[in-house]
Amino acid sequence: MFLELFKSLLFKYYVGNEPDRWFRLIRSIPPEFVKKAQGRDFKAVVKLVAERSPFYREKFKKLGIDPRSVEKPSDLGEFYTTSKDLLENPPEAFLCGTPRIGFETTGTSSNKNKRIFFSQEEIDSIAKDAPAGLLLLGLRRGDKVCSTMHSSFWNAGFTIREAMRHFDCFYVNADKLPPIEFYERAQSYKFDAIVCEPSWLVLYTELCKQRGGFWPIKFFLVGGENMTEHARRFVEEAWNCNVFIGYGMTETFGSVGVECPSKMGYHINEFHNWCEILKPDADGYGELVVTTLQRSTMPLLRYRTSDVTRLIDEPCTCAIPNIRRIAKIRGRSDEMINCGMGNISPPIFEYAFDGIQGITNDWQVAVKKDGPLDLIEFRFEIANGSSAAELEKVVTDQFKTRYPDYWRNVEMGLYKLACRFEPRGTLRKKQKLIKVVDERHELWESKI
Repeated sequence: MFLELFKSLLFKYYVGNEPDRWFRLIRSIPPEFVKKAQGRDFKAVVKLVAERSPFYREKFKKLGIDPRSVEKPSDLGEFYTTSKDLLENPPEAFLCGTPRIGFETTGTSSNKNKRIFFSQEEIDSIAKDAPAGLLLLGLRRGDKVCSTMHSSFWNAGFTIREAMRHFDCFYVNADKLPPIEFYERAQSYKFDAIVCEPSWLVLYTELCKQRGGFWPIKFFLVGGENMTEHARRFVEEAWNCNVFIGYGMTETFGSVGVECPSKMGYHINEFHNWCEILKPDADGYGELVVTTLQRSTMPLLRYRTSDVTRLIDEPCTCAIPNIRRIAKIRGRSDEMINCGMGNISPPIFEYAFDGIQGITNDWQVAVKKDGPLDLIEFRFEIANGSSAAELEKVVTDQFKTRYPDYWRNVEMGLYKLACRFEPRGTLRKKQKLIKVVDERHELWESKI
């Protein structure tokens, strides 16, 4: 691939193991050059999968796509790769080379995980880009870094470890320890930066507030799940430091993008990913579609992520204004539900519940049936022994204030509203908590 060859020459003859050199080069690369090189690499990916992947070869034949005529993603029309494709076909159907490293996804609601394979060379290439981003966030030579991302079949912990190989730092892989165990061990290290999941970080911060044990830390980098701004504020105020969010997925080895100090979206790693927005609305928001540009083992062509965002073309105010961004993930396309309340998605309820004391950041909204009407059930985990009755009043009052139109429809009897409170740790059954679920199908299925 052209961009990979270009980068490998730069690393061989100039960058070496000096991330600040790569950072300076990234700042100077014109967007026009990247876009042109992406086009060349996209055509190479199409040619590769047409020749070597049974899945893509069959799809192209079925849809009448001539890979020789494909210049850009839109030339493929309505063809996309989906999670369903990865679940229903063996990995061998997508392989174009010999795999050396494999991971499984954790974000699917299916009982079967997707398996994604890489070569060591592909992982090395992605990992070499990470230090430049960490440098932008404030990491420096000699700093102490810890990852609490778990490593069982998942790529996140492995991704951070590989990135640290290219940064002259002290590194500890803690895996996903319970916060209390990490608390007891971390005090002697006093890390400068910690990479973790948002839900874990909130629990750890609450523990530190109860027991003491804060120390000066440069930043937290979170990923693996989305983070509400309320949760971010809570952690930042407690630690007096920044919390940055990275965005990626197992399918891309976690390499799509990361925030900068301005926290106005994720800067995209366009050397490795071509990003599109599927069916954008009036504000530009739609489903993110990613093509992996530098993968010859298991490349993915126009992969539908189910994550809703938009492309930001305006230059950023940070030190890398030439690197394009996507907005913070607004929700998932598979979590948008039409019901008696209207079209609902997680951002509606993030605002509705923002600032409520006594509940954890793990909540869920379920759409059920109560006779002929839809029942919207707010499910919360109680924190710190709060009263369920008092919390229900707070939740209802805040919902009424922030969404008077939705509340008016409740009063009109267009749908019903209920609250349910559970002990902490009840709702999160898998790595990612589905925030909005439609359970009406369970009723329909029981009547078939």
